[in-house]
Amino acid sequence: MRVFVVGCFFISNSQAGAGTGIDYFQPLTVSLQPKVIQGTRPVWEISDALVQNETDSVLLPVPSLASQDAIGCFALTVVFQDHGDGGPVVEWIPKDGDSVLLSAGLGEAGVALGLNARTLLIPQSVALDGGMLRVGYAGRFERMISVTLRPARELSIAALGPDFVPGLAAEDEPLLTAEEISGTDLPAREGDRQEGRVIHAELSSQPKRIDAPHSAGSIEFILPLASKPQGSLLQAEIGGLDPESSIEVSVNGTFLGTLRSLPFSLNSPSTIFSNSGRLLLAGWRPASLFIPAQLWKEGDNSVLMTLHRVVGDEGQPVFLRKARVDLLFTPLTISSAPLPASTNPPTAAQPVMTGPASQETLSTGSAYGNPPPSLFRATPPLTVN
Repeated sequence: MRVFVVGCFFISNSQAGAGTGIDYFQPLTVSLQPKVIQGTRPVWEISDALVQNETDSVLLPVPSLASQDAIGCFALTVVFQDHGDGGPVVEWIPKDGDSVLLSAGLGEAGVALGLNARTLLIPQSVALDGGMLRVGYAGRFERMISVTLRPARELSIAALGPDFVPGLAAEDEPLLTAEEISGTDLPAREGDRQEGRVIHAELSSQPKRIDAPHSAGSIEFILPLASKPQGSLLQAEIGGLDPESSIEVSVNGTFLGTLRSLPFSLNSPSTIFSNSGRLLLAGWRPASLFIPAQLWKEGDNSVLMTLHRVVGDEGQPVFLRKARVDLLFTPLTISSAPLPASTNPPTAAQPVMTGPASQETLSTGSAYGNPPPSLFRATPPLTVN
């Protein structure tokens, strides 16, 4: 696998400048709900933020990066209640010239996720001469919870593979790709795909509510396999889950454990408190669980996920997206003789997503997820002699 070097890699760092006693990386936070509170103005900020109720927006002054020695860029994080209507809009207002649309909507389209958080990168190319950020939510301003502007350093990093492009990283926070911090809608990557010895088998790329009405708090996926793998890993992103509650996973009737989320930072803008004082995590959180190889069988396999809420859980909707099982098969054995020109490497089949199948209810009362049992799953990599 080749190594690709991306132009820049952004890492939030509150320790820079510690030797001088000045924290150049202190964030600027404006809390909007339940009441407007602006945090301490950081040393880099040129003036206070401005809340404009008449235009349903917040204005954040951004200093010129040309005058900053330690700061290389900024990251804007907006926390809001997402009802599936597109979310807040972000504009850049330069000192001279017309405003520029940075994001036409930070939210999910058609998915009422509830508590959501989205981070947008403000690179040097935008903020070099300074200006103003406007975050607006016309007619729904009461759904905006907070806006946070964090300065970051600019670093270089090597990235493996042709597709993965890291964009923003912070300690104890999920690594965000360049696409995720672009402010645009994120297209779902649908279908199975093969990467070396691993087949990434899609369960559901689109968001699915695990606690949908009449689902008994469970969702089941049927995974057809032509051969048993030697190792496997369940991966998904979870939204709306109370940190004290859990999603339990069973494969073919055997209980495995719970989907384990990545560590999170208590200083992150996406870590907030509800009106009742309960700690909550906004937005999507990556989670995974190792599945022992002996639990799989040839033919149809059941992957059942069940939501278990603790006492005090406020009952917010819980969603899954980008759910897949990574299947590891026996390594390819390649002879020293060249392969015929007509020989192509095996590829993963592309599942056909069907609306009716995704809405079926099983005898257990759980919702039935894609792919349907009739879908032929790609065979494992072949051994070439």
